[in-house]
Amino acid sequence: MGPDLKRAGNETIVQHATRVTQAAISRWKSALATSEDPRRQAIGLALENAHPESPGRKPQDTPGNNNLVLLAIDSDDPVIYALAIGQCADDYAMAPGPCQGLSWEHWANIDSDNAVPWLWLAAKAGRSGDQQGVEAAFARASMASRFDEYDSTMSAIALSALPRDAAPLDKAVAGLDVIVTVRIGIPAGEISARLCSDTAVQQPTRKQQCTSVANDLADRGSTVFDAVVASSLANRLGFPADRQVTLQRESLSAARALAAHNPWRYSGEGSDLRSEADFRCDTVLGYERFINALEAAGGSERAALAAVGRTVQDAK
Repeated sequence: MGPDLKRAGNETIVQHATRVTQAAISRWKSALATSEDPRRQAIGLALENAHPESPGRKPQDTPGNNNLVLLAIDSDDPVIYALAIGQCADDYAMAPGPCQGLSWEHWANIDSDNAVPWLWLAAKAGRSGDQQGVEAAFARASMASRFDEYDSTMSAIALSALPRDAAPLDKAVAGLDVIVTVRIGIPAGEISARLCSDTAVQQPTRKQQCTSVANDLADRGSTVFDAVVASSLANRLGFPADRQVTLQRESLSAARALAAHNPWRYSGEGSDLRSEADFRCDTVLGYERFINALEAAGGSERAALAAVGRTVQDAK
């Protein structure tokens, strides 16, 4: 163990982890960005935006973003396009620069049987007071045959590119970069507060639409946050008691598993350490197990946390 691996007196834990893994992480991101596979290349470009110390920072007019936007426009691949929008969207608008070439409308156009872009369009219309746009987009979301945020697809691709012999700390940093960078998510605040509010679901048609969205989140959503939103909607919509209990238990179990296997704290708003005392060998190794499970589960966070949760129970 050379002196460069020792933590400097003025370094935070995040700065130290970033520094000592920089070479390995840079090789991994470069291998993705220079790949001949367009999706790998897109993920590598997006990961240039990953900043462990401030993962919630706003989109910027960066070379990586610009190249990602061009790739998204040229390919019209819904996965790449969704990833690019995730990097460019800033409170429903697109960031200045080449990002202006993207739109929620075009994502819905090239991915019309996917509920997710229609949910974003409904939320965007609600923000601007366009009730007709809300009704049209939300109806399309509720009738769509698929529900895919593509975070599973992108996470699996990114993690599969990690070297098999990657050190646990390298994998912990890479895993965090993936989770906070490739996640597009859903407009949960607008769904709960406006589209499927207590008042909105008093209308039979809207209640039916919200029921369809809640079932999609429960059955096909891949993140823990999807399960949490589904649980909240299930309660509001009066789902059968056993269905409500199942979703509530899953959310609680996943939260416990994540706490037991994670030195980081992350959310839609950003990420940080829980505390320096939490950044120990056992939590780094636990997070490595979670990232391994995430790759094995095809990028599904819910499936990965269920797997490591069972490991926690088996160890007791």
